Amino acid sequence: MKILRKLWIVPLALLLAVAFFIAPVQGAPNISASIAVVMDYHTGEILYEREMERRWIPASMTKSMTAFITYLEIEAGNLTPDTRIRVSAGAAAFSSDRRQQGSFVPLPAGEYISVEILLQLLMLPSANAAAVVLAEHISGSEAVFVARMNEVAAELGMYSSFTNSHGALPHHTNAYSIAILTREFISRFPDILRITAIPHMHFNGVRYNNTNFLLPGASVPFAGTDGFKTGTLRQAGWNHSVTAERDGRRVIAVVMNAPDNASRHGDARRLLQFGFDEIERREAERAERIRVFMDGRLFPLDTPPTVKHGEALLPIRAVFEQLGYTVEWQGVHMLAQLTHPNGDNITFFIGRNLAIVNGDVFVGETPAQIINGSIFVSMEFVAHATNTQVTWDMETGVILFNRSEQ
Repeated sequence: MKILRKLWIVPLALLLAVAFFIAPVQGAPNISASIAVVMDYHTGEILYEREMERRWIPASMTKSMTAFITYLEIEAGNLTPDTRIRVSAGAAAFSSDRRQQGSFVPLPAGEYISVEILLQLLMLPSANAAAVVLAEHISGSEAVFVARMNEVAAELGMYSSFTNSHGALPHHTNAYSIAILTREFISRFPDILRITAIPHMHFNGVRYNNTNFLLPGASVPFAGTDGFKTGTLRQAGWNHSVTAERDGRRVIAVVMNAPDNASRHGDARRLLQFGFDEIERREAERAERIRVFMDGRLFPLDTPPTVKHGEALLPIRAVFEQLGYTVEWQGVHMLAQLTHPNGDNITFFIGRNLAIVNGDVFVGETPAQIINGSIFVSMEFVAHATNTQVTWDMETGVILFNRSEQ
C-alpha cells in the first residue's frame, strides 16, 4: 500500500514561474514588516507570503540553527542535556563585550554549563556567547561549526550564507528558509518546544525573560503559542519566527524587518491568526471538492468527507458498504467491526491510530474518529484495508484508490 499526495505548496525553484497563476489571498493580514511567510506545519503549505525569498539578515533567529545542530549531536549520542561544557576565554570575553548587539548574558571563563542551560540561554534571552560555547565544543571552533551550519541548511533546502553561530553580526538567509528550519526542528525534535515555551529562567542569580512575548503569561499572549525565536539588529530590523498550535493544527509564521518590537509581535499575532483561519477555510473548500474513485469507479458518498489536520477523512460506512462490507458499531468498546462475505475482517478503534486487518495490526498517523455522529478514517487506513494505492490531488479534490498500480 502506498500513499501519494499532491500538495499546493510550490517548490522554491518553481515559485516565481507559477506566481502569475496564483490567485491573491483573500483578506491578507495587514502587517508592518516588509518580509513575512505563514506556513501550515502539517502540510508545509504556504498560506501567505510577502517577499519570503528576499535575502535578509536573520539576526538572532540564527540561533535556531545552532540549537538544531546541538539536537543533532544529542541524537547522535555525542551530547546529552546534562553534558557540561567549559566556557572558553574567548567565549567569556565575547559574552562581556558590550560593543556587540544582542542580549548581554555574562558567561565566566572556565565555568562549566550544561547543554540544557546553554540551550535555554540561547533560545530565551538569546545569549550570543551561549552559541559560541556550543559551537566550539561541537566542532572545535566556531568557524568549523559555521561551515556545518551552511551544510545542514543546504540539506534542508534552505538558502543561507551564515558566517557566525549567533547572528549578532550580519549574515543572510530568508523568511522561507527560517520557516523550513522551524518546521524541521519541531518535527524532528519536538522537545525544543519545551524549551522555547519556558517564560523565563535564572542563571547565576539573574532572571532572564523569554524574548517571545506571545507566550502564555507574557505581555501580549496569543493562545497556543509555544515558540520560537526572535532576532534584532540595527541592520535587520525586528524579526520573529513563531509557532502556535490549536486543536491539533500548528502554524508557523516568520516576520522580518518590522519597525519595532511591538510591531513584530503584532504582525506575528495577525499572521498566526490568519494562518489558522486560512487552514480552516481551505480545508472546508477541499472537503467540498472531494470525490472518491475505487479502481475507476466513482463512489457516491451520502456522508460528506472532511479534511482535518491536512488529511482527508472518509466515512467508513459510506465507503465500505459499497465494497460489500457489513459495518457494526460496538459503542461499549468504541470500535467499528467490518466483515465481508469473502471472510475479510477489519476493526477500527475510535481515537486510536491503529486498525486490525485480517488479524494483522496496522498503525497509521491519524486515528479513527467520530465527527457529527459518523465514523471517519484516514485515506491511509482505507488504502491499507482495501490493499490499494491511494493518491489525493488537493486542487481537484480527486481521491483515487487503485489496485492496478501496486
